[in-house]
Amino acid sequence: MNEMIAQPSPSSDPARLALTESALAAADGLWRAEMLRNYGPDGVLSYAYAPEGQGGLGTLLRRTYEARRIAIALWRQERRRG
Repeated sequence: MNEMIAQPSPSSDPARLALTESALAAADGLWRAEMLRNYGPDGVLSYAYAPEGQGGLGTLLRRTYEARRIAIALWRQERRRG
């Protein structure tokens, strides 16, 4: 039963939130640039939610996709603290 009691989240630190937003913007920009390089100007619109948007293992596109995915998760985690 104790596991069901919600624990209060620590309050959000504005500087930490700004840092995660900055990291997300940078990671997103790198991923978008790599999508453009691989698929042209409509790459994000065409492939963002498709496997092609993740890139193949070991590719720069995959590395930028993973960095962006992690940055999104950290940003969301920080926003939930607020």
